[in-house]
Amino acid sequence: MAAAIPEASSKARALGFHPPMRGMLAPSIQAGCGRLLSSLTVMPKSTVDAPVRVLVVDDRRLARIAAKAILDESADLEWAGEASSGSEALSLVQRVTPDVVLLDVEMPGLDGAATARRLKEETPGITVLAWTVSDLSEDLLRMIEAGCAGYVLKESGPTELQTAIRVALRDETAVPRRMLGAVLREAAHYVPDRTDAEVALTPTEHEILRLMARGLPAKQIANAMGTASSSVQTHVRNIYRKLDANNRAAAIGFALKLGLIRLSDL
Repeated sequence: MAAAIPEASSKARALGFHPPMRGMLAPSIQAGCGRLLSSLTVMPKSTVDAPVRVLVVDDRRLARIAAKAILDESADLEWAGEASSGSEALSLVQRVTPDVVLLDVEMPGLDGAATARRLKEETPGITVLAWTVSDLSEDLLRMIEAGCAGYVLKESGPTELQTAIRVALRDETAVPRRMLGAVLREAAHYVPDRTDAEVALTPTEHEILRLMARGLPAKQIANAMGTASSSVQTHVRNIYRKLDANNRAAAIGFALKLGLIRLSDL
């Protein structure tokens, strides 16, 4: 995957991130951070039109049993099969043709990140979702960079896992709320230094920016503030203009640098 790093770095720069700084994450992980924040959401409820076939990949049998029980509880999610290793998953996915692969991070042999890369290379249209006990931001960013559409902790309940699968199918990136702070902290290191800039946000714009940093999409922000989605979108455009940002990732990074929002706001 090393050959993909220059492309990943250019994508990160397009998101408003600087090249890696000393002590920061590797370029490929940096790109994963940008990709993550550009589509960040905190697993809102959603529906799908037809049952979604899910393949579970985990070296622990009990985890596979638990996943099957969770999937069986949902009318719109369907068990497609199970694999106990990355190599088995690569073979099985061709036979059972799942819509989603629920993938453990730490596995012997081919680990989660390596398996995710192979799956995306060999079956580009497939959706891969990390399912793990690890709450390390490095693991999260590594899995996103490898092609995962989201990251779910195994300690989460059935509803959270089911919703994360649905969110991933909408091409949004679902992550646990308590991990957002670490991700945003990394993002702040890769935006241009704007500490000398003067930015005046209205109280409404400041509140919307804070909700954006929490990962809420425009519709949920509108519901939380009791206003129309079109009004929120207008405020978001004004926020981008005032911060000289062209997307959510850059806006949040600039806001952290300028002290307009704090990690404690999340």
